[in-house]
Amino acid sequence: MTLHIVERPALTVMGLHLKTQPMSPDIPALWPRFMDRVSEIEHPLEPEVSYGVMRHSADMRALDYWAAVSVSRADRTPSGMETVTLPAGHYACFRFPLSGLAAGFGEIFERRLPQSNYEQVDGPYFERYDEAFDPTRPDSLVEVCLPVRRKGMAG
Repeated sequence: MTLHIVERPALTVMGLHLKTQPMSPDIPALWPRFMDRVSEIEHPLEPEVSYGVMRHSADMRALDYWAAVSVSRADRTPSGMETVTLPAGHYACFRFPLSGLAAGFGEIFERRLPQSNYEQVDGPYFERYDEAFDPTRPDSLVEVCLPVRRKGMAG
């Protein structure tokens, strides 16, 4: 797993939201419900691409999670769905297999990011499931991106 720093533009995503705890079984259970309703979302920006957007509480015990797709505009939000904006900026991005999602997050937060020249900044981070992603294949790759800045820089 290699860390790549990329500059990303702001992106608006729309989807279903839940409040839960990190690594909860509620998260994978949300995806089929979302996929059943994804056709209700107007103006999709990236066909066949979906996002798992996360934001932790200050104490890291609670997690807001959205199963979502990017949209070019958010004129109408279907009932029960929400929009979230991923801010423009620098992101540390990692790719690893779906079967290693939990271990991958541990590797990112416990080793890769602390050993880099970057630190996470406040804001949502996300999983990106691209066109090649296949949820039935454990070796299918997931991209995880966290908002970052160089260590020692004011934010």
